Amino acid sequence: MKADDIIAALAGTYSLINSTVWRNGTLQEPSSWGAAPVGLLTYTRWGYMSANMAATEKDVRPQNISWPPKETDPVGDWALVGKHAMSYAGLFSLNQSVPATKYKGQLLHGPMIAASVPAMVGAIQRRNYNVYERDDGTYLMVSVPNKDVTVRSEIWWRRVA
Repeated sequence: MKADDIIAALAGTYSLINSTVWRNGTLQEPSSWGAAPVGLLTYTRWGYMSANMAATEKDVRPQNISWPPKETDPVGDWALVGKHAMSYAGLFSLNQSVPATKYKGQLLHGPMIAASVPAMVGAIQRRNYNVYERDDGTYLMVSVPNKDVTVRSEIWWRRVA
C-alpha cells in the first residue's frame, strides 16, 4: 500500500478514550490528563494533524476562570489548567523506515507548527499506530516508541468522523 493511501485511510477525527501507562507490566496512576480525559485527534489527507487533550477532574479544572483571561484571574489556576492539558498541531507523515499498512506502522507528528508547550514547536514526535475495526467503530491506538521495554504508553481514540 502506498503512503498516500495509508494517510488517506487514517484521515479523520478521533475522540480520546483513555491514556494508559504500564511500568514493568503494572498499570500506573492516570496521566496528566487524569482518569477521564477528553480530546480530539485529527489527521487530514493533506498531511496535517492536530491533537488536543485535557483532564476533566474538577480539582484540576478551576471554574472561576474564562477566556479571555482577566487580570484578576489567579495565575495558579491558569497554571493548573496548563499542567493538565496539551495541544499541538503540525504536519504528519509516515516514517518510511518502518513497514506500514493502513492498520499498523509509525507516524511522524511534526514538525510542530503550534503547541501549548513552546519547546514542542518545530519538534517531530514518533508515534506507533494500530487501527482496529470493530462492529461498533474504528479505534486507533497510538503509542510512544520507547527504548525502555519496561515502560509502555498507549493513547486510545475512537473515530468520530
